[in-house]
Amino acid sequence: MNTNKIKRWSAIVAQGLILLQVAIILLSWIITAAKPELQMRSLLSSEGLRWLFGSVTDNLTTPMLTFLLLLSMAYGAVVESGLLQALRPTTFRQRFALRVVTAEVLLFLLVLFLLTAVPHAVLLSATGVLIPSSFTDGILPILALFVMLVAATYGMVSAKLPTVVAVIESLTVGIARWRWVFLFYFLFAELYASILYVFAH
Repeated sequence: MNTNKIKRWSAIVAQGLILLQVAIILLSWIITAAKPELQMRSLLSSEGLRWLFGSVTDNLTTPMLTFLLLLSMAYGAVVESGLLQALRPTTFRQRFALRVVTAEVLLFLLVLFLLTAVPHAVLLSATGVLIPSSFTDGILPILALFVMLVAATYGMVSAKLPTVVAVIESLTVGIARWRWVFLFYFLFAELYASILYVFAH
């Protein structure tokens, strides 16, 4: 699927989510006006309008938004650093960069082992279990940040990202490429929260 088709289908999906949002707003008003005995709340009532305008930030600030932001940054760093081609190094700098990255990965795994697997490890829960614990709560952000570090290291050592500015710019590439994902998240999160509000008892 080429870029134009992706953009066209993404725009269609976005329009569909917007229309669904408008529909839930209007239907909640019409149904509650016609059948006030139903256990529904109108988004166009005074209470509903206060919720609609005052809850946008709360609706959007979920762990999913954090994960999407970190994953998009990690994706951009990996793509721009050339790390995807690291298994087929063609130059001495690339081979050396791969060795450095391998050492980083081994060190990271060792640190994770010491923080989670030894007796009384820091990241275990108060009862001494791994799931749930601080480790499971933070594993996705930690992995995303580590991938950024590995990509930055590979990019700088291999000269694909020769400066700190280039490394920082690589973190923004994924955000730009995932712009449709962020738009879908915004629209879907607001639609989902609206549905929960309308049908909450």
